Amino acid sequence: MNKIHLPSFLNRIFRRPFSRHPKPRTEELLDNADPDHALVVSVTSPDRIPRMDQLRYAMQLLSQNERRVLLGAAVLLILSLCTAATLFVQSHTGRQPAVGGTYTEALIGQPKFLNPLDAIANDPDRDLVRLVYSGLFKYEGLETVPDLAESYVWSDEGKTLTVKLRNDIFFHDGEQVSTDDVRFTIESIQDQNRKSPLESQFRNVKLEAQDDKTIIFRLEKADMSFLSKLTVGLMPAHLWQDLPAVSARLSDLNLKPVGSGPYRIKAFTRDSQGSIHSFTLERDDRYYGEKPFIKTVVFQFFVDRRQALDAFKSGLVDAVAFINATDIEKIGASQRLKNISLELPQETVTFFNLKDKTLANKDVRQALSLAVNREDIVDAFNGSAQVVTGPFPFGPIDASTTASNLDQARELLTKAGWAMPQNGNIRIWVGTKKTAAPSSKTKTATAATSTAADTVTANASSTQLTLTILYPDDPDLQNAAEALKRQWSLIGAQVNVESAPLDDVMRRATRERTAQITLLSIFIGPEQDQTPFWWSGGATVRSFNISGIANRDVDDALQAIKNSTTTEAVQAARDKFTATLAEQLPAIFLVKPVQHYLVSNTINGEKDDSTIAAPYERFNDLAHWYIKTGLQWK
Repeated sequence: MNKIHLPSFLNRIFRRPFSRHPKPRTEELLDNADPDHALVVSVTSPDRIPRMDQLRYAMQLLSQNERRVLLGAAVLLILSLCTAATLFVQSHTGRQPAVGGTYTEALIGQPKFLNPLDAIANDPDRDLVRLVYSGLFKYEGLETVPDLAESYVWSDEGKTLTVKLRNDIFFHDGEQVSTDDVRFTIESIQDQNRKSPLESQFRNVKLEAQDDKTIIFRLEKADMSFLSKLTVGLMPAHLWQDLPAVSARLSDLNLKPVGSGPYRIKAFTRDSQGSIHSFTLERDDRYYGEKPFIKTVVFQFFVDRRQALDAFKSGLVDAVAFINATDIEKIGASQRLKNISLELPQETVTFFNLKDKTLANKDVRQALSLAVNREDIVDAFNGSAQVVTGPFPFGPIDASTTASNLDQARELLTKAGWAMPQNGNIRIWVGTKKTAAPSSKTKTATAATSTAADTVTANASSTQLTLTILYPDDPDLQNAAEALKRQWSLIGAQVNVESAPLDDVMRRATRERTAQITLLSIFIGPEQDQTPFWWSGGATVRSFNISGIANRDVDDALQAIKNSTTTEAVQAARDKFTATLAEQLPAIFLVKPVQHYLVSNTINGEKDDSTIAAPYERFNDLAHWYIKTGLQWK
């Protein structure tokens, strides 16, 4: 008879229930009872359910084939149960983001004042403050939504704002956030001794605390952008209020800040010269909002972009922000990095100096505008830009102005008195000849000038149409300046391009007013307030009114935007302002640059692109980023 051969351990497990000898029943089985008697007693037992000691005789009743069938069925049952259990677990569990891991980002520069009142002009300060502090409101894209605020109500025709705080908000030291902290923060901004750059935003704003959780803001006039101003982080009054305003910037709290944001300062390192090398932030478990998965965030500081990129390429950091397309090409395609596109409220603009004799003529400015092909400017940015045709980066595009119209541009220059000589390719000044026009003044004047231009010859004393473009040291702006030079040369202009450090460019463009054409990428801000660039009051003083425009219609349009109290009214006022500015033509709006945020592929959960209100708002989505994962029940 063939025998079934099993591994020894399976054989032992299978035979154990069938081979155990039963304990004798003393009432029926004598000490000298033989095995046959024991069998009879056990088989005739009145128990309905067989005992294990009875089942051991089952195998003796089965044939060899029946034993094989029974064994196969048992194995199949076990495998089926295991498979069913595995499928059930798989269908009800999955790998989900888990808390843990360290994220390291390279920052360019040095932190100085890690408090919301002074972290305005320094990017590293603003990046750190964004994660450590939180305000009554925050940005989601370009919109303001409640943060520390639980609710808010406007009244008195938009001049009174009542804000109620959440009940679950605490500073990192365990103290609860109250209206005392709101009052202290705003009044510190208003304090002239504090010299906060935010002072002008809260000038003449009055506060009234109803209780620990309710505060009222009273404005002199309605301000649709006031909520965005309340995104400023709240400072803990119990730590700052005893510090003199004039020496607040010298406090250790500028290096060991305490806020109510998602991360708290854990440690920082610096060398013997006082230069800070890194800041380590740790996830705050008390945070009231959506808690981040990444437990530790480390910022490492570098002198310039090249060093930051080298650290990223070497794997010393996980991310570096605001890298242009040229630098990405140098790094090359790599599977270890992800490229997040960031769209900000910024534009690259060509500003005309309206005090310049050549550019004071609107026909000349119009001709230069018509000669611009914005798609070429996009190419100059290596495709990392989007066409704009107005002062608002996210406004509608005027398709009729995106491509160049060289013929019309040449006609306008001829009309303006700049003729193309027969013996050259650079226009010279011949002036305009006024002739009687019985039918069409414009056509006759243009024809007369054209006729004069047909016979003009350039000589040593001729005044050529010469333009100079000044731009900051930046590879993208350099490419854009060269593109403008090529385009304007096609209509007969001699164009020179000149680069300089940003401070020198701004000095010549705003204080000395000697720059003829200034090419800049300007950050407009989340409120998209155009006043600094076009208000007449800044035309003769050091301001961002680079073109020097002073126009009452433009001022009225700017004021209409500020006085608007509804979203619809704001949009209508912006449309009118755009049309008014286009009529005056103090500048050419070229493109909206797209910034690049390079992140290691060890980081997960990030979006491919994002619209953000400011550079430091790139951390808006950080709560969804993760490094660690774990199995979780669905």
